[in-house]
Amino acid sequence: MTTPEPRQAFDNPAELAFADLPPGLAEGPTPLETLLNLLQGGGAHALADSGIAACDTQHLDRISAAAELESDDCLDRIRCLLELLDASLAPAAHQLARITLTGTLRHLTRLLNDHQRWRALADNARYYRDHPEVARRVANLSG
Repeated sequence: MTTPEPRQAFDNPAELAFADLPPGLAEGPTPLETLLNLLQGGGAHALADSGIAACDTQHLDRISAAAELESDDCLDRIRCLLELLDASLAPAAHQLARITLTGTLRHLTRLLNDHQRWRALADNARYYRDHPEVARRVANLSG
């Protein structure tokens, strides 16, 4: 089956198949995890965000604040999708196609993974900021 254009998918969701969706999110690292690991010079798993350990206090504060905002945004998106699902499951609502429910669940999974990753980055940045001696050791080991 060929993948329909995005607009066509909304016009006729019954033509979509499960295989038309992106691969399962639990199968490997999310794009966010991959990007952060590569930017930090790590392989598949950069432990404790060791790439940011060499940053100064101001940069660690900015990383922590930005990651915290992204984490909160992920939670807001999760709440929005859950409210949409709840409304769509009400007795008077139109029944959503299975493909729409599956896609929504994948988005929820991805957002939850991204929320957790952003939160870990914020936590690690704060830890390195508050424990400069540990940050120096980690930076020396990973550099």
